[in-house]
Amino acid sequence: MILVHLTACALSFGAIAPVQTEHPFETDAHRIPEDPYEGTLFIDNATLHTAVGPAFVGDLWVKDGVIEGIGEELTPPADVAVIDGEGLHVAPGAIDTHSHMAISRGINESTVSITADVDMTDVVDSEDIALYRALAGGTTTIQILHGSANAIGGRSELLKLRGRGATADELRFDGGPQGIKFALGENPKRSNWGTPGERFPGTRLGVEAIYYRAFERAREYANEWAAYEAELNAGGDPVPPRRDRRLASLAQVLSGELIVHCHSYRADEVLMLMRCAESFGFTIGTFHHVLEGYKVAAEIAEHGAGTSTFSDWWAYKIEAYDAVPGNAALLHEAGVLSTIKSDSDELVRHMYHEAAKSVGYVGMDRVEALKLVTLNAAAQLGVADLVGSLEVGKQADLALLDADPLSVYSRVLETIVDGRMVFERRDAFGLEDFEPSRRELSKDEQQVRQLRGLGYIEVGDPLPECDFAVVGATVHTADGQVHEPGYVAVQDGRIVAVGPGKPKSTDGARQVIDGSGKHLFPGVIALDTTLGLTEIGAVRSTNDNREIGGDQPDLSVAASINADSAHIGVTRYNGITRAQSVPNSFGAIRGQSAVVAMAGDTWQEMLTLEGNMLHINFPRVSNSADEDERAERSKAERVLGEKFAKAKEYAERVAAADAAGVQRPPYDPRSTALARFATGEAKVALHARNAQSLLHAARFATEHELDAVLYGATEAWKVADQLAELGVPVVTAPVLGLPSSEFDPYDAPYAQGAVLARAGVPFALGMANDENPRNLVFHAGFAAAFGLGSEEALRAITLYPAQILGIDAELGSIEVGKRADLVLVDGDLFEPTSRVQGVWIDGREAALTNRHTELYDRYRQRLIDVQKR
Repeated sequence: MILVHLTACALSFGAIAPVQTEHPFETDAHRIPEDPYEGTLFIDNATLHTAVGPAFVGDLWVKDGVIEGIGEELTPPADVAVIDGEGLHVAPGAIDTHSHMAISRGINESTVSITADVDMTDVVDSEDIALYRALAGGTTTIQILHGSANAIGGRSELLKLRGRGATADELRFDGGPQGIKFALGENPKRSNWGTPGERFPGTRLGVEAIYYRAFERAREYANEWAAYEAELNAGGDPVPPRRDRRLASLAQVLSGELIVHCHSYRADEVLMLMRCAESFGFTIGTFHHVLEGYKVAAEIAEHGAGTSTFSDWWAYKIEAYDAVPGNAALLHEAGVLSTIKSDSDELVRHMYHEAAKSVGYVGMDRVEALKLVTLNAAAQLGVADLVGSLEVGKQADLALLDADPLSVYSRVLETIVDGRMVFERRDAFGLEDFEPSRRELSKDEQQVRQLRGLGYIEVGDPLPECDFAVVGATVHTADGQVHEPGYVAVQDGRIVAVGPGKPKSTDGARQVIDGSGKHLFPGVIALDTTLGLTEIGAVRSTNDNREIGGDQPDLSVAASINADSAHIGVTRYNGITRAQSVPNSFGAIRGQSAVVAMAGDTWQEMLTLEGNMLHINFPRVSNSADEDERAERSKAERVLGEKFAKAKEYAERVAAADAAGVQRPPYDPRSTALARFATGEAKVALHARNAQSLLHAARFATEHELDAVLYGATEAWKVADQLAELGVPVVTAPVLGLPSSEFDPYDAPYAQGAVLARAGVPFALGMANDENPRNLVFHAGFAAAFGLGSEEALRAITLYPAQILGIDAELGSIEVGKRADLVLVDGDLFEPTSRVQGVWIDGREAALTNRHTELYDRYRQRLIDVQKR
């Protein structure tokens, strides 16, 4: 393993020697395969996912960069590199129809409303590290698009990712038509930025007018040139019209030479642009984002447009509030050429996984789901005759994986473009032989059970009297046992029996739930969220997660939790039963979080813990801080330390006054709130991301005797051994995140959990205020695949969060005496293709219907009704 040293500077509050730590790093030398295939290879006996039919075990022959043969029991030609595909899977390279990677100096020319004369071809940055990271996820082709600040933006460019070292010209994908970016809705009317009235248009009305005005003028321009050409061909000597690149591009849209890719959200504006296009005689190529496309799926199909959407992003602005994860599947059902895209340097790293969600959420066929990021995407970009499926004659753009591409556990081992290996996975963290084991529990299990006065029933005994029992499911207890099959009995909201096999009798259960073929898990606990505090990201009036001003230790989120937030039902649908809602602040001390159940009519009914942690933005110090930065950080730490010291002193003065029966000192709300955290009676969450800040935060906690937890720890893996020595628990940043440095291994966020487990750091997986906490289960799946293992990953979102919150005697595992937070799934909880069948919170079954299921069902029925007309 190649290691690099990172020196931590001495802390100002004590004579602490500089810390030396070492961690793997990644340069271009590591990113170029040592022995790449040069266009010709033979893959023997692999599972082939063709994207045109069901997967099968067979052989694939590539010659001179093109698929020459595919089938069962092919004979490899002589002198061809043969890959043993036993146990491996081959899929077409993923194709991302919407990306902003490899674009230098921004993506918007936002000063005017129409910029059809600009071209992404002019600004391709072949050095962008995001291109390599995309290859690491099996993505081989991307379309880079202009931004969406203009009603009509610039021309797009199609790139084939030919690996590190390829020039901009070598990245260009020849063979498909060029596209152009249009935009509708909040972005071109500048809803969330800019000065009102600064630039036309400022409404959707104005956006519509832009299109009609522009295309009337473009038609005139085309006619002017047509008349000129006609007169010239007739032997005349006409004066040529004025050349206008902007109008020339619009004229190409009218003629179909430029494919329109339109940023869109709401159903009304999608209909508007289709009617506009039809009035001018052209067809929209693809509506992008199109989060309300499912509402007008029949109309989009009739028009002939394609759609390219997110798998499950929603609520980041008002026009995204009606997004549903069944959007892509419902559009496909309507006959629309449907795809899923990234619009993200992070999401492009797991496109297959994003496609798989359509299987889990609404039961889409697996082959059709794979097409969402392969063949359908190729068709939208006009290159389906070249790439997008495993078929004879197509270019050999492939991903070689160690599991089904739609599985969360699959890792891309090699990515092949034109028959040449351009990515090869390496085990930068040395985790291939790591076997995670259960971390030591905070209490002795048998002692806990004895204190409760409860015990397991014996195998073969009848169930005790209970409200309900789940029988026959594979029970994942998260306390170190898997019963396959097993049973769980619940009485008065508590688990009263757990065991393997089947009980002798179920007569004692008032309801018996058949779990045969299903899996039962403890409810998931999501740490570091804004659930109940924020509804729509870009709408300020719906956000109560960030306070102005300085330090606010007395702020508590509990009474501000919105029990009717649509996010609660949506999050519960994926098996999250409890969440920690966390405040933010522009000051250092953010306020106190609360733990809430994902069910209840009021915040009081939802409340599990109030004021359970005090959250602090710890002063940041960069990994390569100079003397001035170290001094500034030292000052900020000293100020923070003084606040804790003041709170301790205040608490002592209050206690002394009470003991002496004299008047207390003047009431200080901040010191009063801070005192129980300063004295170690309650936990402090120190939010820090990079390696040096984490070390300083951990030392600060030790110095001030705080019961601390490190939150948002993006680079905890870099200092795992030091954190283990200091014994401070860690709540990580989201697993599905980008490495923080260009020189970090591409899979650093995926592998961080395993690295911490190997070092012995107490940790749990967190969300760091991610807008979509329902995806926590998929984050855990990636951590499992990249070294953590499925059982330890399960504990990292159930038992370990409960331990960090101090509620593991009540929640976090399926044990006798604990609250009955249970999740019944038709498969592996982490798999995006699985579907939750039931959720119980405190033993009460919670509804799986939510805003998304209701919208999906409503508009699916509309599609059926429209198709019958």
